[in-house]
Amino acid sequence: MDLAIDEIDQTLGDLKLDYVRGQLRLTRVNNRILVKGRLQTVADAECVRCLTPFKLNLNLQLEEMFALSPVGDPIYFVNDDGWLNLQAPLREQVLLAMPIKLFCRPDCKGLCPECGANRNDGPCGHEDDAIDPRLAALKSLLP
Repeated sequence: MDLAIDEIDQTLGDLKLDYVRGQLRLTRVNNRILVKGRLQTVADAECVRCLTPFKLNLNLQLEEMFALSPVGDPIYFVNDDGWLNLQAPLREQVLLAMPIKLFCRPDCKGLCPECGANRNDGPCGHEDDAIDPRLAALKSLLP
């Protein structure tokens, strides 16, 4: 059975998704249901260098087994009405697909350590060559 997903509940705990789209194939295997497919989503993210919020496009591979009763698996199971709750496996896949360091763009310049201005917006007037006074004596060794 193929299932097309256009939207699900877009809040997965601390994650906020704009949408979830894709196709899933449901296959009965013994006393379980195999859910397999590809999904696309856009998650809210924040740059680790400049703290600017941005949208992160993610492509997910979902492959999970669901028990037919909560006795076998209390998290991944088909409820009495025949519904699958995909929030837990979807949240796991989104977290796994996200890079460890999120950048709004590859050449992000970050924040100025002196005044906190976003260096992507333009120069803030502080020197980039500020030398730690403890290491200033080493500069005299350079030609």
